[in-house]
Amino acid sequence: MAGSSSATERPGTLGAGRTAASERIGNASPPLLEIRNIGKSFGGVRALSGVSLTLRKGEVIGLVGENGAGKSTLLKTISGNLRPDSGALFVSGRDVSLRNYADANREGIFHIYQDLALIPTLSVYENMLLAHEAAFSRFGVIDNRAMLRHVTDLLAEFGHERIDASRKVETYDLSTRQVIEIIKSFALAKLAGIESPVMLLDEPTAALTGDEVEFLMRLIQATRERAAIIYVSHRLSEVIEISDRLYVLKDGAMVAELPATGLAENRLHELMVGRTRDEFFYCEHKQQEPQSEVVLEVGGLSRTGSFADVAFNLRGGEILGVAGLLGSGKSDLGGVLAGALSGATGTIRVGGTIVPKNLSIRVMSDLGIGYLPPDRRDGVIPPLSVASNMSLARLTRHGEPYWLNLAGERRDAVEFVATLGIKTAGIDAQMSTLSGGNQQKVLLARWLLRQTKVLILDNPTNGVDAGAKEEIYGVLRRIAAEGVGILLVSDDLLELIGLSNRILVMRGGTLVREVPAPPNGKPGEVELVADMV
Repeated sequence: MAGSSSATERPGTLGAGRTAASERIGNASPPLLEIRNIGKSFGGVRALSGVSLTLRKGEVIGLVGENGAGKSTLLKTISGNLRPDSGALFVSGRDVSLRNYADANREGIFHIYQDLALIPTLSVYENMLLAHEAAFSRFGVIDNRAMLRHVTDLLAEFGHERIDASRKVETYDLSTRQVIEIIKSFALAKLAGIESPVMLLDEPTAALTGDEVEFLMRLIQATRERAAIIYVSHRLSEVIEISDRLYVLKDGAMVAELPATGLAENRLHELMVGRTRDEFFYCEHKQQEPQSEVVLEVGGLSRTGSFADVAFNLRGGEILGVAGLLGSGKSDLGGVLAGALSGATGTIRVGGTIVPKNLSIRVMSDLGIGYLPPDRRDGVIPPLSVASNMSLARLTRHGEPYWLNLAGERRDAVEFVATLGIKTAGIDAQMSTLSGGNQQKVLLARWLLRQTKVLILDNPTNGVDAGAKEEIYGVLRRIAAEGVGILLVSDDLLELIGLSNRILVMRGGTLVREVPAPPNGKPGEVELVADMV
């Protein structure tokens, strides 16, 4: 595909930091963490089989694999949240048996999840030292001032004096909360008398924007000399850039250990899923010419603080990409067109019908617009079944009866599970049991049940593995072939280039350029970035 590139080491501070770390670590220093032949089964299903790895102080190792490969099970085993059936775990050369997460903390192991374990209504210092207040107590009285000083000094030590330890966590943005969570690991390690913690970063950038990702990468570089880090992410270029070495898990087994320097994304993809990634990954050969019918028309659309004077048309069967940096207004544009954000002025027509001024998701969905927000947790109801999650859109469809048609719900669910290739134990399975990619397919099915004319997708493959991405791309091609217009907002430039018929580039709230993207003439990343910055 034109515009694609392999993820070899890029110039800049991150690559330089990794090289320096690799030279410093060498092979002589003893492993801070070592696991040998770890095995774990659930019932008759083998989740981990003879998995081994080593991790040294100052080192970042990447752990990659498809959903279901065993990454989460391995991290939970290392952090004491699961007991292995076989194998051994060593910390600084000592054979340890972890009964729970508290044991892991005492050994200096900290698991930082995608969903941060912070309590929004507590202050920064209270979060950092939660359940460790006894270290600051005398005669049963907690010295909050001492706790505050301790955390303030630690934040300053890491160059984050701007974070007020007395403020509530909920007042900070997501990237700052990531900083708090990471420095919390050092705070607790220090209380336990441990100089260098082991940090397990599980999809830390899944909910971050491009600029926030860069901020987190710089933080990891600043802290890596004092820790040992296992980094898990579906963003392969990101893992390659930050890591010294990479381990590849497939079907519960460790199939490869590779140095990061010079490693290409295509090679990782091949190891993970058993085939190389090329233009077929984005189904470019299935890209079709749009229909003549305009399904969405936008004119002079503005929203204070978000974007100004945006105008474009979207035709049936077309995938129209929207590119831009953080603050470009691209995500807010999608939210306004879906009715999720108010306060916009201008003209919107859906299928020729002028949209009323009182925008809402209900109004827009009745007009035929479906919306997948950037965080799928905003659309998924985990305890409900696959069938029930799909049928939610039908319950609110204009003209639909108010009683629930259970037979129709099940019939539709069976049809879409087959049509979209949703991997599930059955239509009665809880949504929480599905992988991220399959949850996204259920959300797509929900809107298709409403006979949607336009789908607005904001980073639809965020946090899903390479194999699931390829499946979602195939689904989007099928949806477009049925005449649905798709507005694709994404931070992934290769995704935009590979899927789109045209790409709108936004910068500073303004639509600055429209770039054609036919199958035989895809633009390059450099061309788009030049307009974005």
